Amino acid sequence: MDNILPIHLYRAEYTGAVISKLKACFPTLEAEWASGSHQANFFVGGLSPRDAAYLQNDLRFYDLNPFIPLENLCSRLDNYQPKNESQEAMLHFANKLVELNDDSMGAGLYMYGEAGIGKSHIAVGISKQFMLRGLQPSFQPADRYTFSQQLDLGPGQAWIIDDLNSGFGMASRLFKSVMLNAHERGGRVFITSNKPYEEMLKEMMVGDSPANRVRYDDRTRSMMKVLHVTGQSYRQQKAWYLE
Repeated sequence: MDNILPIHLYRAEYTGAVISKLKACFPTLEAEWASGSHQANFFVGGLSPRDAAYLQNDLRFYDLNPFIPLENLCSRLDNYQPKNESQEAMLHFANKLVELNDDSMGAGLYMYGEAGIGKSHIAVGISKQFMLRGLQPSFQPADRYTFSQQLDLGPGQAWIIDDLNSGFGMASRLFKSVMLNAHERGGRVFITSNKPYEEMLKEMMVGDSPANRVRYDDRTRSMMKVLHVTGQSYRQQKAWYLE
């Protein structure tokens, strides 16, 4: 194979479905395996240096987050294709958040809209951009968060919370902890949801005092850009039975 790139696997299993998806993302990709005693080596070739770098970062993210859907395996900010102004704005502010260099302040985005319009694509893509900048972003699907999970909050972190669609239960703890940490200690937060911010906050503040609601609302709005993203579902437009 030409331009051979060895990739060492420690966590994720590269199934046939994963390889097929990678080949769809990188049409010139050639791949083969060689197993060792402590790890497996996945050798790829046939890629330009640019695509090889993209692939390595895609797989690095997948190794850290093997639960992501295959549709987001190769998701990056540079291959998201906006279909309207709101989607262009989502991409614009995602790039702007990554490029923000002031570490002394907390900053974030809350993107909400219907399913299938690319919010998770951007969530994965922004995570990979943070990785390229040398950060270790915490990518957290909201429905996978459990009470026993350690948040390990610290200064200057990047948190991506995908599909935060309910303000009740564990999602409320996750949101409040991450938001207050970023506000008090600096950091970046990117949240996707199907619900408007006002509705989400109302659910999270059930049972709280009016003063505490104002406290969270003020801190959140001071650092979060809220954007309503619209459009038709990409998934439904690409359904197999339409071909």
